[in-house]
Amino acid sequence: MTDVRDTVELLPEDRTFTGIVPQVQLIDPKIASEILRWNEGNRKLDRDTVELYAQAMKRGEWQLSHQGIAIDTNGVLLDGQHRLAAVVRSGVSVFMLVVRGANRSSFSVVDTGKRRTAADTLRTIGATDVLNLAAALRCLHLYDTLPGGAGWSGPRSRITNDQVMELYKRHPAMLDCIRRARPVSASVGIITSACAAAIYVTRRAAPELDQSEWFSGIIKGANLDETDQRLRFRNFFINVRAQGGRRRMDVREQIGIYLKAYNGYLRGEARQVLFFRKGEMLPKPASG
Repeated sequence: MTDVRDTVELLPEDRTFTGIVPQVQLIDPKIASEILRWNEGNRKLDRDTVELYAQAMKRGEWQLSHQGIAIDTNGVLLDGQHRLAAVVRSGVSVFMLVVRGANRSSFSVVDTGKRRTAADTLRTIGATDVLNLAAALRCLHLYDTLPGGAGWSGPRSRITNDQVMELYKRHPAMLDCIRRARPVSASVGIITSACAAAIYVTRRAAPELDQSEWFSGIIKGANLDETDQRLRFRNFFINVRAQGGRRRMDVREQIGIYLKAYNGYLRGEARQVLFFRKGEMLPKPASG
């Protein structure tokens, strides 16, 4: 294998870079607090981002990378305030790359690149349909961790790219659920990722159950009695789609409607109105 150093022209000794000192350092809450005392001119601190990083640190997921902390020639923090605030918030010590002696003029190009998304991360390991996959895995995670009345927004609902990768390793069958969800979405308008997550939890609850009649009914809608939950499901989402922007549904509500209709179908219920109230507990899937 060719050494990367053989294909890259190394920079000659250049006095321009004198004074820049990169070093990997263990950053504990005390050190982080001290560096943050010299934080001038940075953007407003995003508390949600701090919480996201802090939770990753507490779970032991924080990894040393080329992104770290930059301190200028006057000892003032140039980049890394969210990482440092997360160390303080978490109470955990982590290794970070610390670059001292950076030129203050370089501040204009800090954080101007495109942030790597969960879908980007999944693509690096050869996963397919990564946008739907990342969204469906997030839905599954939130279904399992926030089933109660809490909405799926704010810092508690955000997950890291590392978490998405771990979810994919634990739930590889989600891709098949996305394939199954596509014709349902095309037929009635339910969001593909929400439908895939709902399909996953129903299969998980009863893997031996044949769902072919359920899918045939909600996709085609042929020869269904008006009390059939498959027809109720179809009509609900088709009506929502017809209303366009006047009727907005988030993925949590769509999963709730899916599971209510599915459970009613398995139990032979004749529910007249299909609904899911804001803040309502997400249903557990019936097992037959």
